[in-house]
Amino acid sequence: MKREAGGFDLIAISLVVALGLSLYVGRMQAAVTLTPESRLLKRQFYKKLNTCDNVEAYVKHQVQLWWNQDKSITAKLLKLLYADCMVNGCDASILLEGPHTEKKAPINSGLDGFLLIDKIKTVLEQRCPRTVSCADILNLAARDALHLAGAPSYPVLLGRRDGVQSNEAWVDLPSPSISLDQGIAYFKSKGLDEQDYATLLGAHTLGKTHCANIHDRLYNFNNTKKSDPTLTKSRVAELKGKCPQSLKKGQKDPTIFLTEKNGHRYRFTNNYYSNVRSYNTVLRVDQELLYNYNTTQLVLEYAAEFELFRKEFALSISRMGGLKVLTGKQGEIRRNCRFTNN
Repeated sequence: MKREAGGFDLIAISLVVALGLSLYVGRMQAAVTLTPESRLLKRQFYKKLNTCDNVEAYVKHQVQLWWNQDKSITAKLLKLLYADCMVNGCDASILLEGPHTEKKAPINSGLDGFLLIDKIKTVLEQRCPRTVSCADILNLAARDALHLAGAPSYPVLLGRRDGVQSNEAWVDLPSPSISLDQGIAYFKSKGLDEQDYATLLGAHTLGKTHCANIHDRLYNFNNTKKSDPTLTKSRVAELKGKCPQSLKKGQKDPTIFLTEKNGHRYRFTNNYYSNVRSYNTVLRVDQELLYNYNTTQLVLEYAAEFELFRKEFALSISRMGGLKVLTGKQGEIRRNCRFTNN
């Protein structure tokens, strides 16, 4: 496995991953660096400016307190970060309130984790008024929550500023029924690559999904009125037992863990890739990773080597965290993450 070279500030991740991937040279060309926009971000940005020396410690402490009470916060923050960065760049626009904001888009209806971001912002505004952006807070909080769940504690480059617009019409997040080719094309349109796609889907080792997202797969796959033939009969029976064909009046759409072996513990593991390899996934989008040679190889490698997955996930989420960032005099530093300063 080899990713294209390019300069950036995060040398530590680059060297670690390059060493870890040296055994896989020749399978696919993919990036081993952060996205070009990340070059304007810096490690310990606030400390170097002497504006908020302990910002990372403050964030980490608040995340730890919350995680001690609610382990699901890791999955919630990951969804928030993805919904923010992959739509209009990492500008914390997903946090803005309003009738036609990104938060109100139907595909974002189940997002959570906003209260923790509010708590962290309140603490930082008391210690470092009008200094730390909500966008940086979200990236740091997601990193710290991931680490508590079992992921590596990777460096986060800082210096993002917050966006001042959020438009529901901008939201182009793909549905869980998207095909493999469509998913890869979507990632490439944002500045990421095939390996980022297969790696970041590994976040499905955490969290849940609504039964509505697999209803067609269980009851009318490709309009056949049958189940997805790649699912075993026992798996179909198990999922149908949790996701009925029709809901009773007033019944809420049930949710199920995406990786049941450790789902309730919200642990960051490579069980997701073992499920993909065994044709045992919940979402069709996950199973389709086996329909492409390069992504199949990644599935096999990640399923066999957890440390490789951990290192690669740290790189891919760092790459996502640098998409279309606002820096310098762009955007603003919001005083309240839910509203622009005006």
